[in-house]
Amino acid sequence: MMDSVLNRSRPGIGLLAILLALPQLSETIYTPVLPAIAQGFGVSESMAQLTMSIYFVGFALGVLTWGWLADYLGRRSAMLAGLLCYGMGAAGAIFSSEFMLLLGARFLLAFGISVGSVVTQTVIRDCFNGKALGKLFSTVGAVISLSLAIGPVLGSLGALAGGYQAVFIMLGGTALFMTLWAGLSLPETHPGQGAVRNNQGSLLARMIRDRKIRVYSVMVAGANVVLFGYFTLGPFLVEQIGFCASVFGVTGVLIAMGSALGAMFNRRLLTQHSGDQLILRGCWLGLLGALLQLIVTLFLPSIPWLALLSIIAPMVLMVIAFGLIVPNLLSSALSEYKDELGTAGALFGLSYYLLIAAGLTLVSHHYVPVAGYMPAVFLVIFLLMLMAWFHYQRSINKP
Repeated sequence: MMDSVLNRSRPGIGLLAILLALPQLSETIYTPVLPAIAQGFGVSESMAQLTMSIYFVGFALGVLTWGWLADYLGRRSAMLAGLLCYGMGAAGAIFSSEFMLLLGARFLLAFGISVGSVVTQTVIRDCFNGKALGKLFSTVGAVISLSLAIGPVLGSLGALAGGYQAVFIMLGGTALFMTLWAGLSLPETHPGQGAVRNNQGSLLARMIRDRKIRVYSVMVAGANVVLFGYFTLGPFLVEQIGFCASVFGVTGVLIAMGSALGAMFNRRLLTQHSGDQLILRGCWLGLLGALLQLIVTLFLPSIPWLALLSIIAPMVLMVIAFGLIVPNLLSSALSEYKDELGTAGALFGLSYYLLIAAGLTLVSHHYVPVAGYMPAVFLVIFLLMLMAWFHYQRSINKP
């Protein structure tokens, strides 16, 4: 049965969705205080943006660790250990008095919260397959879109109420709540098996040779650099237009609407089109949105609210594109690795999260405080994604 549940001992969809959305929620809560971080710690804007890049480095290493532990110790044990690590990182951020200490806390926080991505995806793949898997990723995408709306608003309110310290306290409270919820409700969908550690080298070599994994890693990373590039660069762009951090939080609601629409379109279109077709359409839609945003920034209206909306509207198109691209990539990427999903998912996640970290580092390092910088970056990313996709399709369609 291609669209059936594969495992009777499956957790609730609500818990899975929240766990998978938790990394995005944690980051979107944090992003509105980036300007305050720069001011509070006495660092430049590009240095403040570095806290986003270090997050994805920690995230990538965490994905590798928790994915392996999910196979070695079991899904439940790996999940609880990761959430505890996340809580320790949040506590470290609360008490950081120096910027380097904050970077370390951000690394630890990201290392822990990555469990919400890799282990949750592994649990989902334990329980579902076929088109049911793609539809579930779309459903989860709708919850992630809600986190994109809630996160910036909560972060903005926290910044207004108590500065970046209040935001770190929010993250600590979230870690405690999710650890308790998972501890009480998450069943074990796949007991640990110590033998997996002997196969990592051969599995890694196999995945490195796999053209599909390489291309899919680039595609997932590109889409995420666009999404998190907005949350990295957006607060400074909003300030340039003349608004405060709380207004950037409101834009998250519009971005979330785009994400929800992308998830809804993907779920409906999967009944009529293949995942590959939707990935290609998403890339073209993202390219269109980036081009429109670039044109708009060259002729920004003098009215601040109109300028803000003219930037956000094309961004919504790019987020809809994200909803068409990423779920279909994730649902089919590991179709040939069913016997080692945890470790394979970890290695796959490691590859694209390292690419995300590298992409955001480049974006931050070369940051120029002009309105056209962000859409120009996004335009280049979607062009590269299209090139990678066409090259891959030609390679697999050769006679």
